[in-house]
Formats: sequence, C-alpha cells, structure tokens
Amino acid sequence: IYSRSRSYLESSEPATITSRSATEKYKRIKFDGCGTILLRELPDAFVEPKKYLPINYEEGNKSSFGRLSNERSGGLERRHIRRAQKGRTGVTLWSAAYVVSNYIDAQFSSGGSWNEGCALKRWTVLELGSGLGLPSCCASKYGMNIVATDTDKEVLKLLEENLIRNQNGNKLRESISCDQIKDEKQKVIVHSLDWVAAADDPNTEFIQPVFSTLDSLGGADLILLSDVVYGATQPAWEALLTLLNKFRDQRQKLCQSKTDVIERVRFDGSITPVGDPLVLLGYTQRRRDMSPRDEAVFFKLLYDAGMEAVLIPPRRIPNGENYMLTTLFELRWIQ
Repeated sequence: IYSRSRSYLESSEPATITSRSATEKYKRIKFDGCGTILLRELPDAFVEPKKYLPINYEEGNKSSFGRLSNERSGGLERRHIRRAQKGRTGVTLWSAAYVVSNYIDAQFSSGGSWNEGCALKRWTVLELGSGLGLPSCCASKYGMNIVATDTDKEVLKLLEENLIRNQNGNKLRESISCDQIKDEKQKVIVHSLDWVAAADDPNTEFIQPVFSTLDSLGGADLILLSDVVYGATQPAWEALLTLLNKFRDQRQKLCQSKTDVIERVRFDGSITPVGDPLVLLGYTQRRRDMSPRDEAVFFKLLYDAGMEAVLIPPRRIPNGENYMLTTLFELRWIQ
C-alpha cells in the first residue's frame, strides 16, 4: 500500500513541470484570498465507479466493500453487487472541491471569521478523500498544517505533487506579529488511509500514521470532506463516520492538557466546542448515482453517529452560484 509521510517546508522550490502529455492537464484556480493554485490532474485516467458487477463475478474475490442483492426481471435473476473498485475519481476535480475551497479561502483571508484565530496559532487541517487536494492546497497557502489522505496510489502521487507545488507558509506570516508562529515550521503531510480498514481496527489510534501525525500536531482543528458521499462509497459511510468520532475523541484527549486552544467560529457566529473538530462536508446531488432514499440513509447514519448536518447558506459561499447542485454543510456533534 502506498504510504508517504514527509514535511515539505524544506522544499522552497515548486515542482518543475517538464512535459505535458495527452493524459495530463494543469488547472489554474484563482481565489480572492490565497491567489492562484495550480493543480495537475489526469482526466483521461478517470474511471467512473460502477455499481454492478457481471453475473459471473466470483464472490470469493469480493472485498469488504461488496454488497449483495437480488433482482428478478423477466423470470431471470440477476445479482446486483456493488463494485469493490470504486473508480478512479480522485484524478480529476469535482464541484464540491471548488465550493469547500472558496468557503475556507473566504474564512482564512483578511476579514474572514477564522483570520484572527489562525493568526494566533497555526491550525491543523485534515482532509479525507482528498483526491487532487484543492481544499488542502488552499489551506496550505495560509500556512496551515496539512494532513491530506486518500487510498489510490496514483491519486496519492498527484496529491503529493500538488501540495508541494502550492505550499506557501509565508502567506500567514505576512499579516501577523506572533513570533511563536513565525518560528514554527509548517507541516504538509500525505498519508494513505483506508476508511474501512482503519475503522475496523481496534488499535487504529495507535498504529495508523494519520493518528500519530495528528497527535504530534495537537489533533485536527478542521476536517474537510468534498464529494466523498456518493453511491460507490456507500458501503464505507459508517466507517467514515466512525473515523470522525475517533478523530474527535483524539482531539478531546489532547485538549485536556492544552491551554492555548484556538476558537473556531462557525458560519452562524457560534464557537465550535473546544474538543470538537470543525467539520465541513461538500455534497453534490447526482440523481443518477444517489436517490433521495440513499441520501436519507446517509443522514440517518450521521444522526446515529451522534452528528447533525447544518446547511451553510449559499450566500456565504463565494462563487457558489456556479455550483447550484453542490451544498455545503457543517457537521456538528449533538451535545
């Protein structure tokens, strides 16, 4: 399994682009606050997730993502099995990544609700299912510590490359006078993280590199999720929510011995409880992939895990009118 854990503050030069093939594409995304982000993607390598496997699929090869059901049509029985191969969706950009990135750019920038807090202490941002890592790159531009995760080997390579190219720990230092932050080294780290395997392992907090990294950084202040809830990931939804609770438990333990916990302002002006990460979920409605019943299943699982989804008004999201099918939620723990 591909796994990488490094800090790239020492890499002051961005990665050099030496060639452009038919399978490569570079996107420049301009933000009002952090400026331009340049991402490399592989749109030709995109593989759409398939819901069903053929009738001759060997059950012995089915992974933990498999799901069996039967359907009779015209006297013939067809087995519908959710595909273990979720598709290579992380090699291209999706609309929720833009929405999440525009929102956090507005909050971190001058005059944003998070600007004062992050000027006093460097936040630790965890992104799950990062793909190309646009939201992580945006947060990195403001000098935040970044822990970005995915599972696909090719996606992890792109994620790492994009984070190196767009890292800029000086953005935060330009507008602050806090000597402590100026002296700190920004950490930008990429890890492989399989939600199901991590959630099922009772010792995951002790052996999973993501947890040890977050432990060294004081826990996750902000968790980002963009376009990770769709049909092919449904078998892993419970695992995702289990991990969110594990990250919360870790932060609560770490906060018990901390006196410099930063305030993280929610969109409605309230303050996130000290022991809770601030969690953002960008979700895009795709009816061919997710029915209203599927959506109800996810939000029921969310409630059963002790959380609720609070809609962030579209007017608070810069350029949100360009992504009408994407909504942004704060996931909050029910106290």
